[in-house]
This record gives sequence, C-alpha cells and structure tokens, in this order.
Amino acid sequence: MQFGKLKMFFYFNGLIMLVLLLYFSPWLFSKVTTAKVITPYGVTTIQLQYEANGKQYSNEHMRNDIPFQQRTVRIRYLKFHPSSSKVDSFMGMWAEPLAWWSVLLLASAMLLLTNNAVFSKGTIFNIHKRFPWISMDEFYPYHGYVKGPGTKNEAGNRKPGAPMRPLLNHSHRLKRNS
Repeated sequence: MQFGKLKMFFYFNGLIMLVLLLYFSPWLFSKVTTAKVITPYGVTTIQLQYEANGKQYSNEHMRNDIPFQQRTVRIRYLKFHPSSSKVDSFMGMWAEPLAWWSVLLLASAMLLLTNNAVFSKGTIFNIHKRFPWISMDEFYPYHGYVKGPGTKNEAGNRKPGAPMRPLLNHSHRLKRNS
C-alpha cells in the first residue's frame, strides 16, 4: 500500500484514535463505586480504599482536581480486574491519554502537513507485511523548474518567435543524499 503525506497523517492519527478507543472502552463500561481516602495524605497523590466483589482494594492515584478536605472519591474499576481503578473524573480518566495524543497530533501535523526538510513534498510511504513495515520514497523536485499553467517556464507563455531556453543544464544531475 502506498500513501502520500496527507493520507499518512490521517491513517497515523486514525490508528492512534482506534488504540485510544480500545483503551477507553473497558473503562466506559466499568463499575462505579465510592472509595475512601486513607492515610498517608500526599500533596500530589492520594491513597484510596474501596470494596469490589466483597474484597477490599487500595490504590494510589494522582490527586489532580481532588481537594484536600474531601474524604470520599467516586472511582471506576474494571469488572474483570477489580484491583485496577481510576478516579471517575475528566482529569482522572481522559486528560493524560488525550494530552499525549495532542502532542503526537501536533508533531505529525508539523512533519506531514508542511513542506519541510524531513519529508520532502513528494514523499511516498510504503506499508509492507514484513519487516521493514514502513518504508518511504522521496522525490526531489528539480530546482528552477515549475510546471503548471501561468508559469514562466511553460512554453505557452513565451512570446511568438522568442527562442526556447533550456530550463536546466543537461550536464547537471541532482544528487540524492543517502
């Protein structure tokens, strides 16, 4: 399969979105309970104790937006693994994965949606079933030659009877850095 830079941007971020959806789906259908904040009280972390399926569990979580005077917290725990829990709030469940995705989204947008020195304008990405899974072909445009309507290099733009000038010296070869 071959992709240009724009398609690669959408496929890469779509893959990240699919992974995040798979990550969040068990948490969306998890059980909710109320946990007690137990000692020691930390500045950035809290110890929570909760009961699930008749057993007591305790976990350490980031404090995030939980005030110091609050002694109970609503949490979510997985049905198939009750010792895994998260604080049931935006900061407790969604903030960190979405922040990492936004960093990757920004980096991939800068690399794949702009013309830069990392990926040239004509880069083609090849996806393979065997190692290496992704390879790329770069096509470097010739300098000084712009193809398209309304450009000075187009033969239709010259005055009648004017001599044609070569666009590039024929002895000139563009060398590719490997």
